[in-house]
Amino acid sequence: MVLPLSQLVQQLNHKKAEFLSYDTALAQVRQAYQQALKTWQQQTIPDITAAMDPQITDWGARPIEPWHQGWRIPLGVQWPHRQAAREWAMTQLMDVTTVAVDGSQIVPSEELLLPVGVVQAGWFLNPHRGDRPYAKEIVLELITPAELRQAEEQLRQPQIYRFQERYIHLRRFELELKTLRQRMAEVTAPAFLLFDGSFVATFAESYAPEWQARYVAALRQILEASSQQRIPVVAYIDSSQARDLVTLLGHLAHLEPSPYLSDAQLLNSVLTQWGDRSPLFICDRGGILKEYGDWARGIGFCYLKAHQGYPVRLELPLWIYEAGLLDQVIRWLCGELISGQGYPYALEAADQLAVLQGSDRQAFLKQLQVWAESVGMELRFSRKWVSKQQRR
Repeated sequence: MVLPLSQLVQQLNHKKAEFLSYDTALAQVRQAYQQALKTWQQQTIPDITAAMDPQITDWGARPIEPWHQGWRIPLGVQWPHRQAAREWAMTQLMDVTTVAVDGSQIVPSEELLLPVGVVQAGWFLNPHRGDRPYAKEIVLELITPAELRQAEEQLRQPQIYRFQERYIHLRRFELELKTLRQRMAEVTAPAFLLFDGSFVATFAESYAPEWQARYVAALRQILEASSQQRIPVVAYIDSSQARDLVTLLGHLAHLEPSPYLSDAQLLNSVLTQWGDRSPLFICDRGGILKEYGDWARGIGFCYLKAHQGYPVRLELPLWIYEAGLLDQVIRWLCGELISGQGYPYALEAADQLAVLQGSDRQAFLKQLQVWAESVGMELRFSRKWVSKQQRR
């Protein structure tokens, strides 16, 4: 069945006024916040601190890195052609070990009348040395019915709907960070690691406390490991919807909160050249960060112009800035971006390694069926799945 485009066009025309009204309202909000940005990026950190209402506990963002010409810190390097950029990237990354991890999963489904899932993490390590090749591998964990039943007993959840799927996502998250810690323990400086996601688990705030604790524990462990081993780790968020700077400016300029305006949209008019970045801010979002202990205000973030789209968000433990390594880490990351043509090469390689496609799901189910027959176990599949296999 194909999408009926003629009906879609009719619906778009019929609801045109709603789209235009939304766009107009958002433009007005953006203009107000842009004016606030123009004003406050010309102030200093003491000016902003003095202007904050002391009764406000969660600023959204707390400035920590001084700026000189507004919230734009240029990379300070330009190239006449792409080959020159690639040569610069190679120079920056020479003898620097980069590591990236990404994950994927197969969740229980109605195809198989037995709750079972798979999570896997793919890691890619590049020492950027002529005498040492890159390395990559997949780490897989099978989630059994017994594990899912035990999880249901241990992890309280007000609504049991999609419990198994949610649990599989948690296990994938934990496996990615565990794999990242393992690789971190094996490398020596100079090195840096990349995580595809955020260090601030705001998405888990709607979960029960037991779930939140699992996510927070995994994140605190990677941040602590980075601090102890002095190996930088950076969370890379390509399409961030975070609103920490929007929140800060809203407080400073006494503007109405705007849930539809993101930091990346706001800074797009400031970070105009490739390699431009914002100053570093402390993430002061409150919420689940209050469960981070010593790390509640230990995560910094900035935005980087990495491609033609909106700036990307980078999150990192504050020790990197305090140790004077931030500019160097940014240059390493820019080297990765050039190698990956707009996306960090190491993360791209890890993603390609880890991703599970629909064909992998079918292969998993068939292999599970073969194994079950070999051990004398009967598996029951949905009639729909059996019918599909017979037709192929």
